[in-house]
Amino acid sequence: MKVSLTTKSILLLAALFGVFGLELFLGSVNIEISEVLGILFQPSEHRGAHKIIVLQSRLPRALTALVAGSGLALCGLLMQTFFRNPLAGPSVLGITSGASLGVAILVLMTSGSGWWITQNIPGASAAVALAAMSGALVVLFIVLLVARRIQSVVSILVFGLMIGYLSGAMVSVLEQGATKEALQAYVFWGMGTFADVQWLQWYILLALLVVSIALIYPLRRYLDAWLLGQDYASSMGVPVGRVRWLVLCVTGVLAGGITAFCGPIAFLGLAVPHLVRGWWQQGSHKWLVPGCLVAGAFLGLLCDLISRTPGMDGGLPLNAVTSMVGAPVVIWIILKGRRVF
Repeated sequence: MKVSLTTKSILLLAALFGVFGLELFLGSVNIEISEVLGILFQPSEHRGAHKIIVLQSRLPRALTALVAGSGLALCGLLMQTFFRNPLAGPSVLGITSGASLGVAILVLMTSGSGWWITQNIPGASAAVALAAMSGALVVLFIVLLVARRIQSVVSILVFGLMIGYLSGAMVSVLEQGATKEALQAYVFWGMGTFADVQWLQWYILLALLVVSIALIYPLRRYLDAWLLGQDYASSMGVPVGRVRWLVLCVTGVLAGGITAFCGPIAFLGLAVPHLVRGWWQQGSHKWLVPGCLVAGAFLGLLCDLISRTPGMDGGLPLNAVTSMVGAPVVIWIILKGRRVF
C-alpha cells in the first residue's frame, strides 16, 4: 500500500515529538513524567534538584540536539546539491577542520592548556567556542575568496578537501608537542556533545538556523535547477553567482557555529538527506528542505538518546553513535546502487 506524503510527514513529526519527550523523561535520575511536565509548564510551583535537572540539563540538551541536527542536515543537503555529489557533507569545505584547528591552537598551545577546560573553569567553554568559530570563519573567508576566482564547483570541492587535510596536518603537529592534559581535553572536545551548550549559545544556534532557512528556502527553485548542472541553471535564469555565494556562506556559518558549540558531529549531515529522499521519494527542495530539518532534528535527538546509555559511566561518545547510525545509511546507498540525483 502506497503511503501518502501527508501521512509520511505526520509520522515523521510524531517520531520527532516522541524522541524529544524521551530525551526529557529519561536519564540517570528517575523523574516521574507528571513531575517533568509540571516543571516544564508550571516551573514556579516546583523547587529542588529535579527542577534544575530538567530545566538546566535535559531541556537545553534536547533543544540543542534538535537545532544542531536540523542545521547539519540542511548543510549536508546544500553541499550535496551544490557539488551534485551524494557523498558531500557539511565538512567538505574544510569549515569543520578549520574550527578544529582553532580549538587545537587554543587548547594545545596555551600554557597548561587542557587543565582549565577539564576543571570547568568559568569562561572555558566560551573561549573554546570562540576559537572554533574563529577558525571556521577564517577558512570560510578563504573559500569565498577562492570561489570568486574559480567557477568550477569541482575545483572548490577539491580546494575545501585540501584545506581540511592541511588543517588536520597542522593539528597533528600541535599534538606532537602538547601535554597529556591538553591532548585529553582536545580529544574530549572532538568526540562532540550536545550537553555543554548554555542557553545563550542555544539562542545563537537557533538564530543561525532561522536566518539560514530564511535565506535558503526562497531559493528552492534555483536549487532544483542547479541539480541539472550550473550551465543549465544559468540558462534557466538562475543568478549563479548569488546562489553560489549564499550557499557557501550559509553552510560555512551554520556548520561553523554548530561545530563551535557542539564539537565536530560526524555523519548527520551526510546521511539525513539520503534518508529523506528515500522516505519521501521527492527530489524537489520544496520538500527536501523541511524534510531534512525535521529528520535531522529527529536523528540528532535519537543519537543523543542512544549516547546516554544507562549503566555506562559518562555514556557513549556522540560521534561514535552518529557514525554507527550514519555510516550504514551511506553503505546501503552504495550497495543498493540508488540514484540520488
